[in-house]
Amino acid sequence: MATTTVKAYGATAATADLKPLNIQRRAVGTDDVKINITYCGVCHSDIHTVRNDWKGSTYPVVPGHEIIGRVVEVGHGVNNYKVGDAVGVGCMVDSCQTCSSCEQDLEQFCEKGATFTYNSPR
Repeated sequence: MATTTVKAYGATAATADLKPLNIQRRAVGTDDVKINITYCGVCHSDIHTVRNDWKGSTYPVVPGHEIIGRVVEVGHGVNNYKVGDAVGVGCMVDSCQTCSSCEQDLEQFCEKGATFTYNSPR
């Protein structure tokens, strides 16, 4: 799958300071929304992830999950958003919506694997 280089602000190790980085992003998939981020908050949970306090961090980590921006591209399967829409993103961006956890509004425990805003394998 094609990738593109984008500017980000993150850390390359648990002991590293946050700094400007260039990272690779995959191409927009069928169900993806690409956002031009204009504002992003960084809270305590982001810093815990950067510092690997909860273990399992994958570097580079680009923290931040209180995101505001504009849609610049949508995948073919996206119906709820269009280019130019203002959007906000929380700490989780996807889950299966069908497992017992998701059906109980506990998407963060998705049995098929939730996709989080950062430090997520998908």
